[in-house]
Formats: sequence, structure tokens, C-alpha cells
Amino acid sequence: MKRFGPLIVVPEALAVGDPGRHHLRLTPDAVIIREGVDNRGIVSWSDLDTIVMDVPTTRFRLPGLVSTILLGALTAAMLTDPGVDPDDGSVTLTVDGESRTLPLSRHHVGGYWEPAVMGAHRLMAHLIAHPEQRALLTHPEPLIDVAARLARGTG
Repeated sequence: MKRFGPLIVVPEALAVGDPGRHHLRLTPDAVIIREGVDNRGIVSWSDLDTIVMDVPTTRFRLPGLVSTILLGALTAAMLTDPGVDPDDGSVTLTVDGESRTLPLSRHHVGGYWEPAVMGAHRLMAHLIAHPEQRALLTHPEPLIDVAARLARGTG
């Protein structure tokens, strides 16, 4: 499973957020609002004006690695699950001029690397503006690389 910041490849879609909890699935035809495996709504790309995430960020390049190591050490020291889960962020979809804010679950405790969030925003804006590019969401692995280039400002 390929991942970059809040983006993760899932079968025939690109998920924004943790696919086991609150997330969006970007498909060639629509944006699907999901809570785990349950659909909570579908938004047609043609009705979508913007997608904007509000998630904690950090300037540290590998925040997930550090949080995993620290939580692993804490778990080993306590000999039990410390019960630390990442707080949800949010995502605002603007559809036909109306904004709707939804929970967006994160993959790990701590913030996402700032440029990764910026790259994800740029990729989503590009998909909204260029309908012909949405077909790439059928096999989204290369889009993770595009988001990484956009994060570095070279896309």
C-alpha cells in the first residue's frame, strides 16, 4: 500500500485520510465520503468546487516513524496498549458554493509533514480543475508520486 502524507492508495481509488475510519475516496467518477467501509455520501466531481483539509502538520519529514517508535516504546514499558489514538482532523468540501465540514481520520499520532499536505491539496485542486486527469484514479499509485513532486514544488 503506497502512502504519502494523508493520501493512501486503496483498490481503484485514492483515499484521503485513514481508510479504516473517516476518509474520502477519490474515484474517477466521484468523491465518496466514507466512515470505514460505510458510505456516508457521494459528491460528483462536476459539483465540487474545493476540497480543503485541516489536519495537524509538522516540519519534521518522518512524523509517522517517530510516533510509531515512541508509542511502541511506551507500549512495551506499560505492557499494555496505552490507548493513544490520533485525533481526527477535518475536511471541508465546497459543493455548488455550499461548504460542508466532515471529520477526517489521520494515520498516526502527530502531524503530517507540511509539504505532504500541500502536495495533497495541489493534487486535489488539479483533479477538480482537469476532469480528463481523473481517469488516473483507477490506478492511483503514480498519483502519489505526483503529489510528492507537487509537495516539492516541482510538479
